[in-house]
Amino acid sequence: VTTFVVNDEVRVVSCGEDGTVRIWRAIEGGDALVVLEGHDGTVRDVATYLTSKGEPRVVCCGADKTVRIWDPVAGTQLFLIPLEVHCTTVRVAGEVLVVGHESPGHMYGPLSYWDILRDP
Repeated sequence: VTTFVVNDEVRVVSCGEDGTVRIWRAIEGGDALVVLEGHDGTVRDVATYLTSKGEPRVVCCGADKTVRIWDPVAGTQLFLIPLEVHCTTVRVAGEVLVVGHESPGHMYGPLSYWDILRDP
């Protein structure tokens, strides 16, 4: 679960086993405002960041070995990054997207990095 702000309203972002990412109003609750569909299987982690233009983005990784970047306001997928191994976590650190991967038999798995300075 993570959050972002649009038009001075906080949005909550969640991911689930049904392959979706859902965006909710933080204060009012109720039904999801936006449902982002595309993963085949569990969405394992979700993060948010702002583009250089201040636009919110949602990034998620799934059991289907993909990372997806979304425009949560329009509800559209902007990028799909295929992976060779399963991902476990996704984070944005400044201008870098960091993805953690499974590594059977090891406590810590490898990491992948992408520069997201350019807009998605």
